[in-house]
Amino acid sequence: MDTKPSEDPILDWLYQPIPEKLWHYTSVQGFQGIIASGNIFATDVRFLNDTEEFIHARKVAHALIEKTPEIGDFGFHLRFTLQWAVDTIFGSDFLNPNIAQFFVASFTDSEDDLSQWRGYSHGTCGASIAFDLRLHRPPVESDLAVTFAPCVYLDDEKQTLIQSALQHFIKRPQAKWVNAMEGFLQKHGSGKTKPDFNQIQEFMNAELSGKEYLTQLQQGLNEAKTRIFRLAALLKHRAFHHEREWRLVLPISPGKDKTNLAHPIRFRSTGNSLVPYIAFPLGLIPISQTSEPPPVPILPVNDVLLGPGCSNDAISAAVAFLNSNSINVVPRRSDVPYRQA
Repeated sequence: MDTKPSEDPILDWLYQPIPEKLWHYTSVQGFQGIIASGNIFATDVRFLNDTEEFIHARKVAHALIEKTPEIGDFGFHLRFTLQWAVDTIFGSDFLNPNIAQFFVASFTDSEDDLSQWRGYSHGTCGASIAFDLRLHRPPVESDLAVTFAPCVYLDDEKQTLIQSALQHFIKRPQAKWVNAMEGFLQKHGSGKTKPDFNQIQEFMNAELSGKEYLTQLQQGLNEAKTRIFRLAALLKHRAFHHEREWRLVLPISPGKDKTNLAHPIRFRSTGNSLVPYIAFPLGLIPISQTSEPPPVPILPVNDVLLGPGCSNDAISAAVAFLNSNSINVVPRRSDVPYRQA
């Protein structure tokens, strides 16, 4: 069972209950390859069909900053400090689209969607494979950067999540500023001679350049960066909302030796490019729990739809193919009344 602290909207989003069936639309060739190999392709996010992939989170953050008051309590430079944090976070190697590398395997909770048949099954004659992936998510206590969650399409939800991440940073310098100003005013406010601007500036510079404050500032920045890092590949433009996508996001840390990865980066050709991808095993589940004889592994496939352009013979062939791979599922044909011209 998924557990999550309800006071953290980011964990609430990342650890939503996984549906019993999540679908992956693909061509006939893709269907054959997934079932036969037990792997699904996780594609470099920069090569997906949304041109704003991965940079969209930064746009959301900047939109939030524009709505933020310039000055906070006791003259705290709220907007400037947030702008500095966003520039620092998104300028880091982990979130720089020219350096960071995220691989994404896509699923959807939309069972029989014409737009996805057209977009991903090569002319509606492909297949949509349903997987039971409820056990295929790192537990919250593992603190891994790997995520498996639905994409975020609504602007209000994106802003709420990014704001929550930035709040982990801003609360530290803002609280320090307010405490320092309150202490200064308590010390000097009762005197006959009021402190001038230079005295206040000198005091605040001393308070905000100390080791304790700088340590807290870096800790807050790291917390915000970690949260945005986990969200970045999930935020998509609202134009793609109909896809209702769930993503398995597999990041590779900058500087990691890519010649010795558990799942090496490979390349496949498209019409005009070579696309990096990872062949990721979908957590094979044993048929039997006994140790002898060794259990036969099977994919967690619990349903299959064939596209509206498929023939009855294609269904019979798919049944035989699935059975030959120890998957006891009878495919159905799509209910979409579509005839390809």
